[in-house]
Amino acid sequence: MKTSIQFINHASVIISDGKTSVLSDPWYSGDAFNKGWNLLQEIPSHKVLKMLKGITHIWISHEHPDHFSISFFKSFAKKIKDLSIKILFQKTTDKRVLKFLSAQGLDVQELEFNQRTLINTDFTVTCIKDGFYDSALLIETYDEKILNLNDCEVTAENRLNEVFLITGEVDVLLTQFSYAAWKGGRENKRWREEAAAEKITTMKAQIGKFNPKMVIPFASFFYFSNTENFYLNDAANKPRDIVSKLENDVHKILIMAPFDKVGGDNDFLGNETALSFWDKKYSEAEPINKYKTINVEQLAESFYKYCEKIYKNNNMYLVKILRTLSPIKVFKPCLVHLNDLDITIKFDYVNKLFQETNEEALISMQSQSLNFIFNNSFGFDTLTVNGCFEEVAKNGFVSATKTLAIENLNNLGIKIEVKTLFKFSIIKLFLMRLYRVARKLDE
Repeated sequence: MKTSIQFINHASVIISDGKTSVLSDPWYSGDAFNKGWNLLQEIPSHKVLKMLKGITHIWISHEHPDHFSISFFKSFAKKIKDLSIKILFQKTTDKRVLKFLSAQGLDVQELEFNQRTLINTDFTVTCIKDGFYDSALLIETYDEKILNLNDCEVTAENRLNEVFLITGEVDVLLTQFSYAAWKGGRENKRWREEAAAEKITTMKAQIGKFNPKMVIPFASFFYFSNTENFYLNDAANKPRDIVSKLENDVHKILIMAPFDKVGGDNDFLGNETALSFWDKKYSEAEPINKYKTINVEQLAESFYKYCEKIYKNNNMYLVKILRTLSPIKVFKPCLVHLNDLDITIKFDYVNKLFQETNEEALISMQSQSLNFIFNNSFGFDTLTVNGCFEEVAKNGFVSATKTLAIENLNNLGIKIEVKTLFKFSIIKLFLMRLYRVARKLDE
């Protein structure tokens, strides 16, 4: 290959033609998802500073903190600005990421979906939308195509065909290799094993469709690092698993350690050194995060501020109608058992009710997790990823989601208002995701 690819960490790589060098999704230190994830290997600041000197663009795939690391941009904003590095990000309606980066004094270029954008004479990028907020990036240079799918759910045949219509066959495929969210509670290892196996199946399908000469598994070099979720690592795919389970395509699989390079003038020496590196890192992983206890008075204060946000962003008259008349039980009171306080809280943002109860909880968690949900519009989304909770009642998680996902929708620009009722594709996608979760929990 004439194009060079350097792996940095997790979902971060540098793709370069010698003139343009695009760095993806820089997250190099600290935790993510409310003390739920940590990197298997952190990158020290002096190495980051050295690396940035050769970068012309930084692409961010989506707003999740393992791809859009606020701490990274706060720490290195001055360096990025001094080096005139341009940030590439999908065009969104909420402009949240754009506003944040612009406030740091950074130059941001918004990418229209599915349109080739010329970066230099021989270097183009195409941003491909996926799901509610994710995106992939196709880079074309030297008549070579590199497709970065990161976390995108390009799994089903129809979705593979949709993306293929945009990309055609590619030379290099970068794709996630393990599950990256809650997959059942402590006793539901079967779901995690199935999720790990599904990732292998997905990789095989992607290889079959895009026919790459080279596959770089990435975007999974983290571990669940909290005392509440460490068990979720018990069935996660590791790099050596990928090599052994993709036997028919093993010649295409390239496992890379931080700062390994392939393409350009670089001769990659093979997988074994990188495999040994990651074997050691996985064996050393241990829970390093723990939540603190939040008292009931502080939780109540956070809850009433949470209500104010929901009232501000939604038509509460319609919310009340849907709650009463909808065949799908939405916006109902939510019951959460707080393990560290050993109490169950019943809260209802429709009626602004917050109280202790003896009723059976739907889910359980630590008080700091509930406080995080109340204080952050992305709080429930974070909980579903970090998995720092347990389902208590049958279908409790699905029931809780029908109440707590309201701010997830608001973050996507979807308000509970009359015109939303006619956005059938959004409603269908949301319900399908709930159905998939409910099916896994019932099996």
